[in-house]
Amino acid sequence: MTRRFWWMLALLAVVPIVGLVVWLTRPGVLRFPVQQTVLTNGTTLQLVSVQHGRFHYDPFSPPWQQWISRLPQSWTQRLKLKLPPNLNVTGSNAVLSVWLTASKPPANINQAAYGVLVGDDEGNFAGDGNGMSFTTGKTPLIAHYEAHRIAIFPRRARELRIRIYNDPWNHDKFLHEFRIPNPARISAETLPPLIAQPLPQAQTSADLEATLVSFAVQPSGEGSANPDPAYRTARLDFTMRQAGQPTTNWVSYHVRKVSDATGNEGDGNHWNHGWEKDRAFVAFSHWPLPAGEPWRLEVEFCQRHGFDSNELWEVRKIPIQKAGATLTSMTNQLHGTEVRITGLGPPSWGESAYDGKRTVELEVEAGSPPDKRRWHVTIAKAIDSTGLDVTPNGWSGSDNKRQFGLQVSTNATSLDVWIAFVPSRILEFTAQPTTNPPAPKPQP
Repeated sequence: MTRRFWWMLALLAVVPIVGLVVWLTRPGVLRFPVQQTVLTNGTTLQLVSVQHGRFHYDPFSPPWQQWISRLPQSWTQRLKLKLPPNLNVTGSNAVLSVWLTASKPPANINQAAYGVLVGDDEGNFAGDGNGMSFTTGKTPLIAHYEAHRIAIFPRRARELRIRIYNDPWNHDKFLHEFRIPNPARISAETLPPLIAQPLPQAQTSADLEATLVSFAVQPSGEGSANPDPAYRTARLDFTMRQAGQPTTNWVSYHVRKVSDATGNEGDGNHWNHGWEKDRAFVAFSHWPLPAGEPWRLEVEFCQRHGFDSNELWEVRKIPIQKAGATLTSMTNQLHGTEVRITGLGPPSWGESAYDGKRTVELEVEAGSPPDKRRWHVTIAKAIDSTGLDVTPNGWSGSDNKRQFGLQVSTNATSLDVWIAFVPSRILEFTAQPTTNPPAPKPQP
């Protein structure tokens, strides 16, 4: 007998005992009677499991697989066991997973069929991040199951409300609400809230000073005629000074990170920003944290105007290409980095004219930035061949490859642009949001 044989024999004897102990004592799995509802289309929908933590397990796999999945991976590899994947969470904070079953399979069995929002009686609801459930499947006894990862939820609440919708992306039609005890409740005595600084609250980076003057969480229409009050928008308003003087050359570009003391953590990458009534604002809806205590916010500020002439690349008469045509790449150096104009023509979704204007897309790329700061290309100014100022406010793509949409005249044939390649400034604020007006409570 080899040493490997005896090692495996001993392991096989220990595994059931260890697995049973782990199964009975496993943290983060909420035990409650299965809840169900019958939808109008006859589908029986069940809430079968809610787990909390950084490691989540498939509750539909055989118990022995769930037991062994708790053991060190090196053990299971030695035994060459094929196990269902552990649905582990990247990052340091624990999250919820909500497991549903349906008596009828959806048209696409590999895709989530339902939307899930988790919240409390104070109107603090959040979802799973643009409808992306992290697992779906079926078993011989279950026509369809899906699990939704919820990173943000009211961790101080005694009870959670799990709202189910007919669409995992738009949460268009409300179907049903389940209520469960909060499996991860954290009291303020156990973990006190962050300490908020009063408003107005100023932070500086070199010669730039940004002052947070307003921070509110309120119901959001989300573009719907009959908005679900579970949707909320977080909005921050700033005034800014540079070199001691008021400036409107910068925008509060986006909120890179939001967090609270309980372990909720997300971002505000909704890309809704601009200037309004002499204030820079940034707003986002997916997903605000619970509004009952202070948030820590990392806000990225980007310069859009007020550049020195030596910071700009001025390019004249860039021809607007026909659909399918290719623009000869134009190249320059900004801050020691190669910046290229690679395209100017109709966007990928097609060209259409409205009110004497049409949309074209300017593509700009940049090489590796000169340092570890976050650099980005921006269009400081753009004028079409008719003399119309078409400086863009929005863009798509990444920091080093962006597509700028411009509304040019229908008879424009070329474009003059002034391009900058600049670093952003990151400032951190800790503040208590107001709810103005008070968020109404969602009704089942």
